[in-house]
Amino acid sequence: MNYRTRIKKIRKHLSEKKQFPYLVASLINIKYCTGFEGSYGYLIFFEDETVFISDSRYEEYALMILPDTVRFVLQQKDFFTSLKSLLKEKKIKKIFLEEHSITLSQYKMLKNECKGIAFNYGGDVINELRIIKDDDEIETIKKAAQITDACFNHLLKIIKPGVTEWDIAIEIEYFYKKHGCQGTSFDTIVASGAGSSMPHYKTGIKKIKAGEPVLIDMGCIFKGYCSDITRTVFIKNIPDSVNTIYSIVKEAQKRAVDAVKAGLTTNKLDSIARDFIAANGYGDLFGHSLGHGVGLDVHELPAVKQNGAMVLKKGMVITIEPGIYIPKKAGVRIEDMVLVTSSGHEVLTKSTKELIIL
Repeated sequence: MNYRTRIKKIRKHLSEKKQFPYLVASLINIKYCTGFEGSYGYLIFFEDETVFISDSRYEEYALMILPDTVRFVLQQKDFFTSLKSLLKEKKIKKIFLEEHSITLSQYKMLKNECKGIAFNYGGDVINELRIIKDDDEIETIKKAAQITDACFNHLLKIIKPGVTEWDIAIEIEYFYKKHGCQGTSFDTIVASGAGSSMPHYKTGIKKIKAGEPVLIDMGCIFKGYCSDITRTVFIKNIPDSVNTIYSIVKEAQKRAVDAVKAGLTTNKLDSIARDFIAANGYGDLFGHSLGHGVGLDVHELPAVKQNGAMVLKKGMVITIEPGIYIPKKAGVRIEDMVLVTSSGHEVLTKSTKELIIL
């Protein structure tokens, strides 16, 4: 990633908004801006320079990793004291705060330490820029998707009666790390039998049995970027009722994926899948949103949901993941990652969606 160019782009954006200085406290956004992957630090975009503040644990690492357009400042007693010193040095009387990343206790500390400074709402500038992926990001996400597809194909060889959900989840994490990933992008969901009716089921020690669905929602982190895929497979046989909902979910997902293009709103995209499921009598059993953005976070903007009307643009990476969940019986979800392109879309996850009975 060219972080020097990225910093320049962000500074231009903040200049247009007249939002200097701008304090970034979200570590994932600091990573996006600079490549820094530590557990502590603050980034401040001043009108005349960009400053990163951290403690002695990260001094050597920060000086090595930060782009040359970012100045490292070793904090004094604490961050708030260091910020106060910088604001005084630059004779600044107001600062813009990043949305969502400052806690109430941090805000109180800022107000207490930096008396006479106006703290203004700065919006979600970095997250909004992260929505559109550049070429380097897209290539990295594609690689993450490829590894995830390979992992799913590997799982088809080991899923069988008697294997526990944890066995499969552990195998997924091992596969990812063996293939150069930092780990999973979220807690892997392996939901068998009636557990598949819970969209965010907690994977456990349950043994997989013949006649059960096995819903697997998984993803990796590769070079900092996430993947996310869901497939539902079946062991030995499939009840007719579950076969029916599988066909409906598969078609709903296909219709939504086929519709993805720049200019379409996210709520319209959601309705394409949701309306099809409802028309087939299962509308009340699809309760979650259709999808979300994927990048440095596995769940990020844009949100693909009923009450959101964000316009899809070239460079966005989203998931399409309709599901039907019959309480205490069975659930089916199919999820793919989709890139919005100039000519329509590209499906990044290639694992088969044909009915699989193992």
